[in-house]
Amino acid sequence: MINYALEEVTYEGCPSCAFARGEFSLPCGMAYENERFMLSQDWELPIEGFFVVTPKSCVEKFSELTSDEQHEMFDIVNKTIEILRENNICERFNVLFEEKENRHLHIWIMPRHEWMEQFGSITKHIDDIFKHAKANFRNEDVYKRINEISDIVRNNF
Repeated sequence: MINYALEEVTYEGCPSCAFARGEFSLPCGMAYENERFMLSQDWELPIEGFFVVTPKSCVEKFSELTSDEQHEMFDIVNKTIEILRENNICERFNVLFEEKENRHLHIWIMPRHEWMEQFGSITKHIDDIFKHAKANFRNEDVYKRINEISDIVRNNF
């Protein structure tokens, strides 16, 4: 995998398990973590304010989480969005679940930036948005801003 800062990341098996075990890290570090969940800037996509909530245990489906874990995961999503709004990072968000076979369940907290409007529906054109971000935002200014935003979230959690 190539992370958002164009660094090659190697791991064995599930990337979230490897990340939880500390086999690799992100340039901006972890924004928040507790005994059950991790919150970080999306690993591959240089989109300011694009965070991922992931269980530390290898869970593929939302239904595999206990009710308490489901609520805790949504509390992390809600708190992250509140912090991003309060700090004028973004006003609107899409929250998307991704359940992948042989991968961790994760929730994307996807900011809706003005530049995304050219694609229409975010959920319908998410792959185009991701391609655009990778092609246009892999630069030092964006990396610096991603680090600043991660610090803001970390310091306000």
